[in-house]
Amino acid sequence: MTRDELIVEIGRLIVADHKVSSQPWDQYALVVWHGDDVSKLNGFRYLGHGEGTPATPESFELEDRLDELREVTRLDGRQPWLACVVQLDRATGKATVDFEYDDAARWHVTPASVARVAARARPA
Repeated sequence: MTRDELIVEIGRLIVADHKVSSQPWDQYALVVWHGDDVSKLNGFRYLGHGEGTPATPESFELEDRLDELREVTRLDGRQPWLACVVQLDRATGKATVDFEYDDAARWHVTPASVARVAARARPA
């Protein structure tokens, strides 16, 4: 699949996931983080002006598509991205994906950083 096809498929898989769709949302963000031989997904639902509520998809197929996206967006001569943020807006149907090649720490979700990352990941 091409980059654009993968982004559409990733959006479809997120929206179809029961953990995401089980509660109402206007906007959604999925933070994908890669560390030393570890990858982590953290999803957040947003309704109105409220804070992000954790809602991480549980799809192995989604993880496979994200791995594919990581490869097709690899820059020549550089390591693949270390983090990416997939943002969805239900009203517009718009999907935005931002890639982080240098400072993945700002997207690493821990108990201490979860609220900060959820606020930073919120679609504009």
